[in-house]
Amino acid sequence: MNKMSKIALLCASIFSVNQAYAAAVTPTDIQNATTLNQAWVTGASAPTLNVFLGFAAGCEANTLAVFHGGSAGAVFPGASNTGNAFAYACKRGGVVSVLYHTNQGGSFNAYAPHVPNDVAGTGNFGVTTNLNRLANVATASCSNVGTVTVTNQGATPVYRCTSAVVNGFAVTDNTPKKPAGGFSDVESALFGVDASSYGKELDAGVTQVFGVMASEPLYRAMQVAQGIYSTTAIASSSDPSFLPQNAPNITKEQYASLASDPLASWAPLGVDETKKVIIARRVNTSGTQGSSNAYFMGNPCIGNPSTGGKLFPSTAADSDPDFYRVFEGGETADVRNAISNASSSTDLSLNFALGVVSLENAPAAGRRYLKVDGVHPEAGPNNTVDSFARYTSAQGQYPFQIELKAFVANDAVGTFGETVINNIISGVSTVACTTVPRGLVLNSASSACPATNSGIHITKATRKGNNCRPLTWKF
Repeated sequence: MNKMSKIALLCASIFSVNQAYAAAVTPTDIQNATTLNQAWVTGASAPTLNVFLGFAAGCEANTLAVFHGGSAGAVFPGASNTGNAFAYACKRGGVVSVLYHTNQGGSFNAYAPHVPNDVAGTGNFGVTTNLNRLANVATASCSNVGTVTVTNQGATPVYRCTSAVVNGFAVTDNTPKKPAGGFSDVESALFGVDASSYGKELDAGVTQVFGVMASEPLYRAMQVAQGIYSTTAIASSSDPSFLPQNAPNITKEQYASLASDPLASWAPLGVDETKKVIIARRVNTSGTQGSSNAYFMGNPCIGNPSTGGKLFPSTAADSDPDFYRVFEGGETADVRNAISNASSSTDLSLNFALGVVSLENAPAAGRRYLKVDGVHPEAGPNNTVDSFARYTSAQGQYPFQIELKAFVANDAVGTFGETVINNIISGVSTVACTTVPRGLVLNSASSACPATNSGIHITKATRKGNNCRPLTWKF
């Protein structure tokens, strides 16, 4: 999972001389704090880094510490092998403060602990009651494994708590037993749920770019089918870097056909129809899957009974081992791995695979992004490569972009949890253009990213907070 690289929110503040020499909060400081602010947020994996940076933006200088429940060492939250459970601690207004953060299970878990639902499709109606998070970092067995450098914080200690992941609803260790809310790639309505009676949805101020990844054998076969190169061997030798201008294209209609019809073959792409169709997708609670459903399937957007035009994505239950296989993953890494595994399969009938992921995920060996309706998400001006993966989206040229949401539960109103969620959102107003993570676009100018960056780091297009709405130009 790499899967926020999203609301990167570091702001510069002026601190007193005493604050300049402050020390990072330790587990002992948390345990001994006379006054302690604590909250828990849940939801999408993509914004993980940005939730952390948003929290850091409100910290006093040099007081920040990071905790994770993975096997990695001193790395930023959301990096490989950091797990799905985090905590961030610092002093805010002189008070020791801890934010627990879970990105397990997808975007809908920003809502699920508060909203009766059956989005997972298990038949078990009601709220989620088994989300994991870190145990009390003041008393858990957490080891300092080094530091990372954070703006205004300097060397920030990182603690690894590999044996301290617990069911957050069942804890009895004086930490929050229910999330305050969280962050989602899409609004609750795209999951078929109305959350308005249970809390407040907020525009997060940023747009997430999504893309279609293909296994490398499929990518090369599509280049040949589309006349970009005459053979796959020539494609490999002529385009070793998989440059965006040389990428093959997939249309909305082609992907919808392949991802919604268990009888589909590769015929829409003009490649070898004898290869088995492999679709790698996320589970129903994933915002990535919700984004894919809305964009490619019109689901639930075309939901009027008088039209009935929406499609339904294929699921693992639709798989046929001989012709059509669907892999459903709870994490972005599951989709990435399924595509890469297809590339390296010794069974050549299993070499072709497709899936949707967010552009926070950089391409890698075994998996490459396609153009969607003729536009590549990583293309820069004049045939350059945009390492931020947002230029064509910011220009309003690349259509597969979705506006992120935050959610504050009713029972969190007036608490530290509501304050932190709002702090993370408001941090957008101070974010520098180049600190916005890959695959994320600001929705409006900030004090550190002025309007002159419209079309570069700030989007020229909008859905006006409704991700079923067609993308239009901003005026």
